[in-house]
Amino acid sequence: MFDLFRRLNRWQTAAVALAAVCVVGLSIASYLLAPRDSSASTREVVIPQGTGAAGVARILQREGVIRYWAGFSMYTALTGRAHALQAGRYALCPCWSVPDIADAIASGRAISDDIFVTVPEGVNLWELDAILLKAKLISRAGQFSRTVGTQEGKLFPETYRFATDATVAQIAERMQKEFSERAGSQRFDEVIVASMLEKEAKSAEDMALVAGIIRERMRRGMPLQIDATVAYGWCLRTVGYAVACDVTQAPIATELKVDGPYNTYARTGLPKGPISNPGAQALTAAAHPKDSPYLYYLSTRDGSQLIYSKTLEEHLRNRAKYLGF
Repeated sequence: MFDLFRRLNRWQTAAVALAAVCVVGLSIASYLLAPRDSSASTREVVIPQGTGAAGVARILQREGVIRYWAGFSMYTALTGRAHALQAGRYALCPCWSVPDIADAIASGRAISDDIFVTVPEGVNLWELDAILLKAKLISRAGQFSRTVGTQEGKLFPETYRFATDATVAQIAERMQKEFSERAGSQRFDEVIVASMLEKEAKSAEDMALVAGIIRERMRRGMPLQIDATVAYGWCLRTVGYAVACDVTQAPIATELKVDGPYNTYARTGLPKGPISNPGAQALTAAAHPKDSPYLYYLSTRDGSQLIYSKTLEEHLRNRAKYLGF
């Protein structure tokens, strides 16, 4: 009987000791896995490519994100995340627990270095080239326009996300794919008209009316007489797509005397190709021109309104009234 009590006492003592060890272990684990500083803010931490779990843990400790690297290492080993940790630039907070930090790194929730670029409706290749240069996606003016000059009109205006090392070919391909998906069924002549509408009108209503005027003038064999095509032709004739060119600086009066495929004063019909990259509104208007009694239009000096005329005489009076000549 005495031996039985002695064995029971040993078991009780062992159980108490084990329980004490467990309590101490849990306390230590809770301390190591708990947030290091609940009042701290996020900080940027870079995990280099090829860094192992222990290396990641030491970086986190060095950057003050966790208390002790061993706690992070043990946690990721026990949960099977040690081999899932991913390189990258992370925004991590000492106010997070070790499990939360490990989850962020194992899930690859790194800060993106991608560049977002908004391409407005109606920009031409030179203008688009300048946008990409400002975003540092190309290193010199003309780098994009020279490469994709034949794609004018087929680079859809949209907000894009590009990797910092995206090539000119990749950027162009992405924009061409967007055009194909959004306007792939559009006829080429409609794309040309839409590209002119972007430069001539702002509202959907005005675009549809101008598209109707263009169609009617072509039906009658009248020249379109659109300054924007002449300006585009001047840039293309003088510098091509190799360097930057500002169409607003074109000497229209002088260029009118130069025959060319974009001179819609000297030639009837549409210009040789698009003069900008049209958006959905202009493409819709080009496909659905609106009938009207008008053959002429002009823009007020502040560009806020289009004034329509039925006859040349009325148009000349409107020019004198609104433009002073």
